[in-house]
Amino acid sequence: MTVSRAFWKIVLKNIGTVITYTIVLLLFGTMNVSSGSTTTQYEAEKPNIVVFNHDEERGVTKHFIDYLGKNADIVTGYEDNDRLKDALFYSQVNLVIDIPENFHQDIALGYNPEIKLRSSTDYASELAKVQVRRYLSVAETYAAMHLSEDELVNKIDGAMKTETKIEVKSTVDTAKFSKAYRYYSFANYSILCCVIMIVCLIMASFNRIEVRRRNLVSSIELGKMNRILLRNSCIYSALVWLFYVAISVVVLGTDVMFTGQGLLFALNAFVFSACATTIAILVSRFISKTTVVNGVMLVISIGSSFLCGAFVPAEYMPDAVLAFAHALPSYYYIYGNEQIRDIENFEFNSLAPILLNMAIVLAFSVAFVIVANIVSKRRQKIA
Repeated sequence: MTVSRAFWKIVLKNIGTVITYTIVLLLFGTMNVSSGSTTTQYEAEKPNIVVFNHDEERGVTKHFIDYLGKNADIVTGYEDNDRLKDALFYSQVNLVIDIPENFHQDIALGYNPEIKLRSSTDYASELAKVQVRRYLSVAETYAAMHLSEDELVNKIDGAMKTETKIEVKSTVDTAKFSKAYRYYSFANYSILCCVIMIVCLIMASFNRIEVRRRNLVSSIELGKMNRILLRNSCIYSALVWLFYVAISVVVLGTDVMFTGQGLLFALNAFVFSACATTIAILVSRFISKTTVVNGVMLVISIGSSFLCGAFVPAEYMPDAVLAFAHALPSYYYIYGNEQIRDIENFEFNSLAPILLNMAIVLAFSVAFVIVANIVSKRRQKIA
């Protein structure tokens, strides 16, 4: 039996693994996918916001808070950080606004101070952020005219009272890319499970002592056999990726996947699938028994998915957990999905952060291959 035939025979024998984790992806990765709907009607909604003011409540700062109070419901009682995170997670609070010290003075002087925003993941949070950005944009425009603070407040107030007639001409579902984000972020778990499980099983099967002895007396060289295994592992991972992309087209629709964002989601998943292959190859260098493959796979896939935001959004994670997550490729894959979801245009400045995250995932892949080769050579010397 050739190496390739043996490889694919093991794949077919364990095809149930792929089916199982595909079902898991469909159940959880597409949760609430059908909840969004396309509409041409707009209904005003007041989001719930929390305002932490570290400045004096005077001048522009007072006017800004008054403006927020007219356009949103300012809620209190969330001074406890844990309670605030829970409120954001359950969308009881849509936006948290931290006004920095000397805000009113810095605005008047044209320094454009940065306001820290923390948001939930629903539509109301986006509406609140638009309101904040609109106010700051107007304030920065008039601040450039070097007005007194009272004059600046009057100018901003006049601009904010100006009503604009909005005519909706598009029927785009504003939530559709959030659905794709959920699907592809949860795919972090399914891709790792399917790739690590199958590739490690195959490698462990070829690493069994009786198989290794048989291969040593066969006509095929060890290096050639390893190249064949690597090539087939890459083909298998590409097929898993293609399978999940095809499912996303069916579940999410062509109006999502046949767009620039949809192609970026698919490309990001392809890069991560390649990285998952290198992780599997590295792990297989330490495994010689097929009985331990399932345990190792679950630790890696579930661990990285929890830590990096596949199951729980990263903004609700403790800072210490996120600091550790930066050492895992899954973090950059999921963060890349978040950036793809929020991209507004396809200029280089918008694409650069997404491409950077993909490059980091590829760098992880190269590092895993190098370490796997070092481990393999050392094990050969010991043998």
